[in-house]
Amino acid sequence: MMRVIRLPALALALALGLAPTIAAAQTAKETPKPPVAAPAPVPATPERTTASFGDWVMRCDATPPPVKRVCEVAQLMTVQGQAAPVAQVAFGRTARGEPMRATLVLPVAVLLTTKPKILSERDDKSPLEVSWQRCVPGGCIASVTVGDDVMMRLGARTEPGSIVFKDAAEHDIAFPLSFRGLAQALAALAKES
Repeated sequence: MMRVIRLPALALALALGLAPTIAAAQTAKETPKPPVAAPAPVPATPERTTASFGDWVMRCDATPPPVKRVCEVAQLMTVQGQAAPVAQVAFGRTARGEPMRATLVLPVAVLLTTKPKILSERDDKSPLEVSWQRCVPGGCIASVTVGDDVMMRLGARTEPGSIVFKDAAEHDIAFPLSFRGLAQALAALAKES
């Protein structure tokens, strides 16, 4: 007569060489995985769009509900051989019906007692003076409200202008500013606002 011996699961696993698999399975059972959060739904419209107009880019971002689009036109200034921009100028509105604002982001080593200026031409008699707002590790930010007449004057320019400011050592610095495509970018921005 044959005798049947019942072994515990671990003893049987050891006898068959399956102990690591059983131990791993038991460990997995002992530490349940936390529930996985459902991924956020993807909106039907783009969260960010960009469009190029000559040397200007219009970028629009969708805000959280209630969804609205906030757009601006901007130009990045780069130095040959460097990938990261050294400065940026942007025109836009913070909300529908708000006035247009010009914003500059310049290097951190600037003289804060002198306002930076946007010159539409070399001998601009009425440059757009911009007021410093704050400095952060990525740059110093200056901003000013801009009237429609100034925006029309800038949009009509075909010759290069410049952004001028003083660095911390009180040297005059001028970054070239192209107006090529600004009129078209502003027209597209007006349709968004």
